[in-house]
Amino acid sequence: MYFIVESLSQFGNLDIKDECFVQLIAGNDRVHPKLTYPSLLYYNDGEKGYIFPFKHSESFYLDFKMVQEFLKLHKKVYLLDKKFHSYFLDLPNAIDLHFVNLDQTNEFNQFDCDTNLHHDFYSRYGQLPITNELIPISKHYERCQCLYDYVKGYFGLETDLQTQEDFVSAYKSVEENPIKVDVKCLMDKYQIHDQSYSIKGDRMYSCYNLYNLTGRPTNSFNGINFLAIPKENDFRSCFLPSNDFLVEFDFDAYHLRLIAKLINFECPQESFHEYLGKSYFNKEELTEDEYKESKTITFKQLYGGVDKKYKHVDFFAQMGFYVDEMWKQYSKQGGYKLPTGRIIKKDDSMTKYKLFNYVVQNLETKQNIYKIQEIQTYLKKTSAKTKLILITYDSFLFDFSKKDGKKTLEEIKTILETGEMKVKHKHGTSYAF
Repeated sequence: MYFIVESLSQFGNLDIKDECFVQLIAGNDRVHPKLTYPSLLYYNDGEKGYIFPFKHSESFYLDFKMVQEFLKLHKKVYLLDKKFHSYFLDLPNAIDLHFVNLDQTNEFNQFDCDTNLHHDFYSRYGQLPITNELIPISKHYERCQCLYDYVKGYFGLETDLQTQEDFVSAYKSVEENPIKVDVKCLMDKYQIHDQSYSIKGDRMYSCYNLYNLTGRPTNSFNGINFLAIPKENDFRSCFLPSNDFLVEFDFDAYHLRLIAKLINFECPQESFHEYLGKSYFNKEELTEDEYKESKTITFKQLYGGVDKKYKHVDFFAQMGFYVDEMWKQYSKQGGYKLPTGRIIKKDDSMTKYKLFNYVVQNLETKQNIYKIQEIQTYLKKTSAKTKLILITYDSFLFDFSKKDGKKTLEEIKTILETGEMKVKHKHGTSYAF
């Protein structure tokens, strides 16, 4: 059979295997999956690779739903980037090999398989929504065959499917909600690659990258790092509410409170930074400058190791004991299991506090996933118009509708503060508040 399967008779001749590998090719690789469409699908049954066409100038088209039902009959469908594929395919049997790769190698491999023709066409026509329709199917097949050769060795290796699903579903549920923007302001203040990649009308989509060793997602897409938007008002004023207000909930001393849970330390009722500052300066009330200095001191201890002069502080004494025990396990076992279940394998470049920071960042992500799930469940249950539109490590940004009432904000606050967390909030008619 020829590698392009474009008729029902050809499709009917395919056998259903226990497992397969797929790679969906959208209209344009640079466009947010919410704004593009499926053009082709590479399918490999372990013996041979095929192309299923849905929208391409060189072939007839297969029915997309028929192909999806065919894939559901496999016990395992391996792919790269489950979140991307989930915009087009509903596959409960999907296994994301990027996560498997991270578990095995402690690094994220991009697997650059683009052909020279891919580079050429994207250089000349990369702003078109149909770029991949212009590239010959044979070149797409060549690229996907290369990907398959890279990843086939990961088939069958152990992976935590529930963690994959939690990561994907939680962060996809956030990025699917577009952020209203002042397009002129956006184009003036940011180096947008191309408006069509992530903006439709006055709505812009962000896109989380889940493939980091610690599990802590990044979110840089189409020229904007959504997790590091400058705090200056003229940059933040570009982002607006679709409803009535933008409301941001910020965790107070998030990492400190997460660490307290790890080491079984009872969180203070007052500000955590103020609590520690009183120990540093041996006084009951801090000046504003002392409070700022205490935060600097604290972060140095968390990320660089505890200085001798602060080891008397109960919190750091317990933390030091935890870090030492963690390091013993890591050294003895040749790796360490993070809170989400991911294994950090032994690495000569690893240090005691580097590993500890990996653990804290991973715990942060685990907590955020849980809170995203709880919030989305509540908003859906109450048919709220309010939307969760952005997560920036220790803050949650909502597009709030007054029709939902104060109770919605109170419930969100309750969810976020579950587990001895504390949040503060601010609101305004733009992200500049």
